[in-house]
This record gives sequence, structure tokens and C-alpha cells, in this order.
Amino acid sequence: MKLLEELHAQRKLIRQHLAWLDQKIARLEQDQQKYRPVAKDDAPQAEQPAGTDSQKPAASSQTQQQPKETAVEPLTKYKSLVGDEIQRAKIGCLVLFVLSTALFLFLLFGLPYLIN
Repeated sequence: MKLLEELHAQRKLIRQHLAWLDQKIARLEQDQQKYRPVAKDDAPQAEQPAGTDSQKPAASSQTQQQPKETAVEPLTKYKSLVGDEIQRAKIGCLVLFVLSTALFLFLLFGLPYLIN
């Protein structure tokens, strides 16, 4: 009977976990649909009044594209910072390895001769 109760408890926990996973999946799917990028062909076109120049839509399209370009700049800055940190970590690991190897060799071969 105890085994049967444990199995029922595990089944209940698994069902709760599956319900939680379904919630997370649904929430992520909603977020993905909400924030999916709009392609140029899918973008709604604003109607131009009869007396406007053809130059004004080009200017507005440039201003719409400008935030996308500036949004990429901080990412490249952080990527370069991460690359620098990785390079520093590699150098630090190499220096630490060389120093620890030198200390080990000194303790193994140099210290016995100093003691005698």
C-alpha cells in the first residue's frame, strides 16, 4: 500500500509539473507572437496625402531604421568587453599554471637539497 501511495503522489507531482510546463510554453509563445519582428513587406503602409513630397517617406523610413542600427552598437561593445575578459582569464590561467608548476618542481627537487 505504501508503494501505491508513493506512485500516486509521484503521478500528482508529474501532472503539476506538466501543467507548469504548459503554462510556461503558452506564455513564451504569446511573448514570441507579441514581439516578433515585422518584415518590410508585412509592415503597414501609411497613406500619403495628395500634396506631400516623395522625399518625406524616405526620411521617415530612415528614422525608423536608425533605432535598429543604434540598438546593435551596445551589443558589439559588450561582446568586445566579454572577449577582452576571456583573453585576460586565459592569460591568468596560464600564468597561474606556470607558477604552480614552478612551485611544485621547487618543492620536489629544490627543497630537499636546501634542507641537506
